[in-house]
Amino acid sequence: MARSSSDLNEPRAVTLLVLAHVAKRLLPPILVIVLYTLLAAIVVQWDMHRVGEPTRTFGEELYAMYMQVFFQPTAPLPAAPVARAIFWITPLVGTIAIAEGVVKVGASLLDGDERRALWVRIMSARMKDHVVVCGLGHVGYRVVQALQQLGRPIVAIEAKDESFLEHVRAMGIPVIQGDARRDDLLLQAGIEHARAVVCATDNDLVNLEVAIDAKKVNKSIRVVLRMFDQGLATKVGGVLDLDETFSTSALAAPLVALQATEQGVRSVYEIGSDVHVVIELVVRQGSKSQLVSEFEEDHGVRVTSLKREGTESYERVRRDTEVQLADTIVIDCLARDLAKTRRGIE
Repeated sequence: MARSSSDLNEPRAVTLLVLAHVAKRLLPPILVIVLYTLLAAIVVQWDMHRVGEPTRTFGEELYAMYMQVFFQPTAPLPAAPVARAIFWITPLVGTIAIAEGVVKVGASLLDGDERRALWVRIMSARMKDHVVVCGLGHVGYRVVQALQQLGRPIVAIEAKDESFLEHVRAMGIPVIQGDARRDDLLLQAGIEHARAVVCATDNDLVNLEVAIDAKKVNKSIRVVLRMFDQGLATKVGGVLDLDETFSTSALAAPLVALQATEQGVRSVYEIGSDVHVVIELVVRQGSKSQLVSEFEEDHGVRVTSLKREGTESYERVRRDTEVQLADTIVIDCLARDLAKTRRGIE
């Protein structure tokens, strides 16, 4: 089941992920301080022992060095020359290491690009049963819009700055910038826990590689593959056991053909060898009023919605809804019967 937006923004989980990010940034300077403290304690004890100066236990010397790092000396300045030099430079080492950590954390939280990248990582890590959209060109952007309208959680991957990347970011959708063929980016997008991946770049080979990589990581993921050659798309889909393959040109061709010759065409789709068209018509023929069930039987169509004369919005219809003269109706019919259907209605 998909996570809700409240789940994705759960304060405790987000706080933990931010703290993990901060800890990761601070880890290198912390390791430097730890290693320096151990080495300094060993050298100080060795040098003091070398010149015959009274020494403390290693634990006491280690604590003295640790406190020296943070400008809180607990031991007197030794007389041994190397040990004395270490006592003087230790606060400087601590200052540099601490400053480096603070700068790294500050840059990641205050810099716009770093902060956005952190937000993307947090949101991607929290998502389950989402859709990964690879490619934010015209097709990918429309897919994202449709998925958002359906309420589906989305993570997008896009390599080019000149795409619809900023538009998708403005929609509040995490966008990972880079080549979708990179395994680390697919993993960052949560491909292991995704419901589906849509390969919608403008390069057939890139789409194919992403589809194969996604199936390797998540065998149950639903893969939708865009290819420009519909024949090749069908063959590839069958050989690789992909869920859906599509060619935008093949999908658009029937719609463009009908829109060039008919007014009011909204969409076209195929069922088997039959081409169906969804079209908007104005009722000008027939009786003054007729039930939708009777209207559908008389004309061999399916009425999906209608708009009354003088109104702006469409309403859903039931079997007992009345179709009246001058109503604007949206119907679903066979493309080959469209001319006859239009003559009988308009």
